[in-house]
Amino acid sequence: MADYDVGVLALVVPAKSAPKATYRPAVSVQNMGIHDALASGYLRIYAAGLLEFESELYSATIPAGATGNAQTVDYWTPQSEGTYTIHAYLSTPLDQVESNNMLAPVTIEITGAAPPTPPVVTAHAAQHEDGGTDELSIDGLQGRTADPQSPLAHAAQHQAGGSDALNVGSLSGVLAQDQPAQVHSNSRHNPTMSTAAELTAHAGSTAVHTVATNLANRETTGLDAGLVPLTQLAGGSEVLAGRAFLERGDAPGERRWSVPVPQGLICVWPSAASVPVGWANAGILPAPALTYIWIVKL
Repeated sequence: MADYDVGVLALVVPAKSAPKATYRPAVSVQNMGIHDALASGYLRIYAAGLLEFESELYSATIPAGATGNAQTVDYWTPQSEGTYTIHAYLSTPLDQVESNNMLAPVTIEITGAAPPTPPVVTAHAAQHEDGGTDELSIDGLQGRTADPQSPLAHAAQHQAGGSDALNVGSLSGVLAQDQPAQVHSNSRHNPTMSTAAELTAHAGSTAVHTVATNLANRETTGLDAGLVPLTQLAGGSEVLAGRAFLERGDAPGERRWSVPVPQGLICVWPSAASVPVGWANAGILPAPALTYIWIVKL
């Protein structure tokens, strides 16, 4: 190790790509000797091979083995944007190694003018808060807000005709409120309903019965065999074209037709019962059964 030796390491200022501005060029230097040292020399800047800037270089005292910077005496302002080449040389009194005193040429690019210093922003949070002059809106933003947000009243959006109407069609469980029944056929019910409570609960225009259901609910024994109970036929009951069902009335022996009966219709009637108004004994033989006759609609 030499007693006195300094070596140039690298260009520090300006950067290899820098905006057009005023600079005080500097290089880094290392004291490679065993004694403290002061480094001095020069720095030159060339543009297109022509010398544009030259200044002396000096460092502060650098302890043995340490690294420091050496700066030019003068400041440099590039004349224009473009490419520049920088050379530098540093030495110390009694320097014993000359091979490390020269900085290898460094090429730099000077670009447009440096951006202006941003203005100082004063505290203005109130401007962006509720009622401020520049109130912020988070509509359309993605992600989560730092604080929980209270939903706005929007029940109408989820009601019938709203922009986001709810559909309970596929929901399971029991709703909080009773729901009005929709028109439906008896295929959704047990066709053997017979008790008064079941029939009453199922009466009304929203409980439409099919022909098959009406047939399934006919009496099967006794005087009323083949008849449909009056209360079983709800309004809007389906019937086959040209077909009518004779209803059993509420009073003993009372008979009613569930639909208008065309003139000339012939049907079976118990012989022990009075012929209904608007009907007559058809006089057809043989009789349909031992205790029945044929009657015709007048």
